[in-house]
Amino acid sequence: MSRLSNAYRPLQPQRISEANRLGLITPQSVKDRHAIGRLANTRPGSGNCERRISFFGRRSSTIGSHGAFGGPEKIKDPRPLHDKSFVQQCLRQLCEFLGEIGYPQPVSMKSLQSPSTKDFLRIFSFMNSTIDPSYQLPDSKFEEEIPRIFKDLGYPFPLSKSSMYTVGAPHTWPQIVGALIWLMDQIKLLSVADPDKILFGDEKDWDQIERVTEDGVHHNRLFINYTEKCYINFMMGIDNYDDNLDHLSLLKQRFGVDEAQFEAVSAENRSLAQELERLEIEKENEPDRVQALKKTKASLQADLQKYKNYLVEMEAHKAFHEQRANAVREELESAALELKAINEENNILQQKCDVQDISASDVERINRERNELLQTISSLSKILEDVEKRMWNEEINVAKVKEVLEAGLLKYHTLARKLKLIPTTAENAGGHDFEIRLDFDAGQRNISQNAKPIKPNLMLLVRQVNEEINKMKNKKMNVEEGIEQVQSMIAERANDLKLLNEQIRKVDEAMQQEKEEDERKIAMQDGELDSLENKRKYLQKGMTEGLDDALEQRKAARHMFEIVQQKTNEEKTRMTSNFRLCLDSAAQHITSIEVLQLTTTCKV
Repeated sequence: MSRLSNAYRPLQPQRISEANRLGLITPQSVKDRHAIGRLANTRPGSGNCERRISFFGRRSSTIGSHGAFGGPEKIKDPRPLHDKSFVQQCLRQLCEFLGEIGYPQPVSMKSLQSPSTKDFLRIFSFMNSTIDPSYQLPDSKFEEEIPRIFKDLGYPFPLSKSSMYTVGAPHTWPQIVGALIWLMDQIKLLSVADPDKILFGDEKDWDQIERVTEDGVHHNRLFINYTEKCYINFMMGIDNYDDNLDHLSLLKQRFGVDEAQFEAVSAENRSLAQELERLEIEKENEPDRVQALKKTKASLQADLQKYKNYLVEMEAHKAFHEQRANAVREELESAALELKAINEENNILQQKCDVQDISASDVERINRERNELLQTISSLSKILEDVEKRMWNEEINVAKVKEVLEAGLLKYHTLARKLKLIPTTAENAGGHDFEIRLDFDAGQRNISQNAKPIKPNLMLLVRQVNEEINKMKNKKMNVEEGIEQVQSMIAERANDLKLLNEQIRKVDEAMQQEKEEDERKIAMQDGELDSLENKRKYLQKGMTEGLDDALEQRKAARHMFEIVQQKTNEEKTRMTSNFRLCLDSAAQHITSIEVLQLTTTCKV
């Protein structure tokens, strides 16, 4: 794993000095220069951060970078990911690879056929942690994080955000398997890569190798080790490099550094840094830091109140359990007293039995009578059990018949209430009683007597309903003709609405073009500001007399940027008001169309 971490170091943020530095410039020698950059980039109220961020940001990965030279068009994946045999082969390789690198969760071919989103996130997080040990998958928005990581690593084929929602689906899982296989190959490549051979070649005496790049960096083993240690200290927030003085002295001897000139330049840089810091402090607002501390204090006070409330709840919980323990203890004491009383009663009864005089003939007679009584009880119990079983079966049959009758009667009454036939005062009852009342004690005769007068009334009602249905059919045909006319009018209004939507779309496109033009202008202005900032740094490094001019230029550039930004905001406000006016007009027109449609419908 050490080789893997060394191979991945180029992907981490790097802290380097200017590209046009002269001779040997170590992290200690550029400490004061970087202080200037930190002052320029400091924001009010930011406070101290736990981890530093490199001055020049993150360098993009070189793994699979050849896929970025294909232009904006999408590259088609040449692998047969729709071939089931190929996908199974990839899953087998992935399963073996996870077992080799020590994946902590149990994995098999069956579990990889259609895994859940949680299983996929575990596999991806573990594989990516072999490249970046500090990586942790975020709790939310992983559907955006995972495609971005593959893109940063150089994966040549795009992964959509929607595929992350349905990972195990048959139409998305093969593409994700292809991405995992590509990531597996990158991990294997990093595991066999030797950083020393990449930096210094196959020579054995790495400390004697001298390679100077175009920007003046000396690539020998001593310089690389020293730079690596200083960079690690920097990322950990340590500004003291006393542990690396031995390496620094060797580097100075090797490159012939002039200490006197170095001290003079350092003193000059310190004076410039102090002057710039004084100017920056005058511009900054001190209350920002006070506000941040006040927010922190309020947060800590809220946490303290929560802990106090929690302690109060725990005390109440403790008192409740103590009361329960006392109650249980009292129950145990009462049970012990009852047990003692029962034992004493048993002893008294045992003493009475021991005192009684019973002869052998009395014992035989009592046993004989007891056996006869037991036989009689057994025979009577069998008879009673048979009778109860027959009675139970009959009751079950009767209950089933009752349930069938009650279900049919309930269905009839429900349908009759829906048809408004029950009660006699209902709308469609016509004064007739359509309700069936059953008396199970009266027998089947009662059922036939209740149902007999209902049938003729129902037949009469059916004839009336059929006549009403015929009338409604004729009325329906007339209404359908009117609806067809209304629909034709609605179609005409829909065409007008489409034209309005097309006009709105054109307005949106025009606004988008103007917005992109404004963003391009802002980017150009940012580039001009960056060039002015670089020029200011160069003037600060070379001479002191140009500091006032650089500050004036910077102030003028910022003033120019504020003017341009104000104009841009005014233009955005104007376009927004125009767009809102168009939307209001379209909404009013749509509302008028809807009112016209409703009016036409009501007339029909």
